[in-house]
Amino acid sequence: MKKFNFYVLIAIIIFIFTNLLSVTAIYIITEKNYFKKEEYVSFKKRFRKTDEKTTYPHPFFGFNHTYLKPAENKISLNEQLYSYIPNTINDKDIKILILGGSVAEHFSKNKSGKKINIDGFDFDSKNIFQKVLNNKYKTNKFKVYNASIGGGKQPQQLFKLYYLYLIDENFDVVINIDGFNEIALSFSENIQIENNIMYPRNYSRLISSFNSDLSCVKYANKLSQEYSYLPIIEIYKLFQIRRCHIKSEGSPTEKGSRFSKMSNFVKMDDDIYFKYIEKLWLNASKEIENFAKLKNFKYIHVVQPNQYLKGSKILSPQELNLLNYKKYGDPISKYYKEIKVEDLNVKYKLDLRYIFKDNDETLYRDYCCHLNNKGVYLLANEIVNNFSYIFKEILDKNI
Repeated sequence: MKKFNFYVLIAIIIFIFTNLLSVTAIYIITEKNYFKKEEYVSFKKRFRKTDEKTTYPHPFFGFNHTYLKPAENKISLNEQLYSYIPNTINDKDIKILILGGSVAEHFSKNKSGKKINIDGFDFDSKNIFQKVLNNKYKTNKFKVYNASIGGGKQPQQLFKLYYLYLIDENFDVVINIDGFNEIALSFSENIQIENNIMYPRNYSRLISSFNSDLSCVKYANKLSQEYSYLPIIEIYKLFQIRRCHIKSEGSPTEKGSRFSKMSNFVKMDDDIYFKYIEKLWLNASKEIENFAKLKNFKYIHVVQPNQYLKGSKILSPQELNLLNYKKYGDPISKYYKEIKVEDLNVKYKLDLRYIFKDNDETLYRDYCCHLNNKGVYLLANEIVNNFSYIFKEILDKNI
């Protein structure tokens, strides 16, 4: 019996030790406190995936998403190109196109469903920019199309615009809202896996895993929403989630791949990379400006804000709790303030990096860059007010 009790005691000690070790390991892996259940599970939910491929390589503008809306009666047939298309449009309507990444995409369809009222103006998460624009001029003639690419960065906006005109789409005003993705994704999701900064984010992973087995995704999604009271089981779950992600999406830290070797990736200092990233961003916007003159539309370039830019906002307690994603936060903190908007050689431009400098409301809704409806409204309103003379001039011509 003494021998039995001794082995039981050893087993208990090992069990306690491994679980304490697991708590430490969870913190190192996730930078989250395992004992704060809601916060920890919320972190895990970030890694939920669909068990169908929703992103596919596109031969002309990098990649495309299957949740978008098709352009009707065009030579692209039923290809999906827009996140939002107006229900009806006539010859007297004014066509506005929004380009950019997911922040720009949310100007037409935000993921914050809360309805709000500002100065007697009621609106929800749908088509905020179009509502703000039409409300200002008491009209319904402004029709907003949104062809933003979630996770996209220049020159994808430029090539998407070319593609739309190739299939006979045309617009009166094109608004490009960007800046964050160009910096954050180039450093964290291109250079990290030795992809040229010109390429779309994670491009080698997209190509290599496009036909991958997705059978593990449902199980991984289930694990991402569960909480075990035994830390060692949580370690197992985190391992399975990561294993499935690598199986379906490729390794997020893969280096020396065949893709990077064939494309002659060159490793450089981050400061040198930044200069190339900034130049690419400036050149892509200038090319849209040149195209605007050729096709006779107005081009507006807007630089978006981000919570990781120091001094750009009085962060609320809720926003401070979200300020924990170093993958994007580190390059933005270091370089976003350095981009020179004065070198942006376009006629109509607006730097909104510090629009929330004196604002202490909760406007950011996640750890990345996305805004709640109030935040999107404030950006939309600022754009409309700053370029009211452009919108008014076009409206007067179409009466």
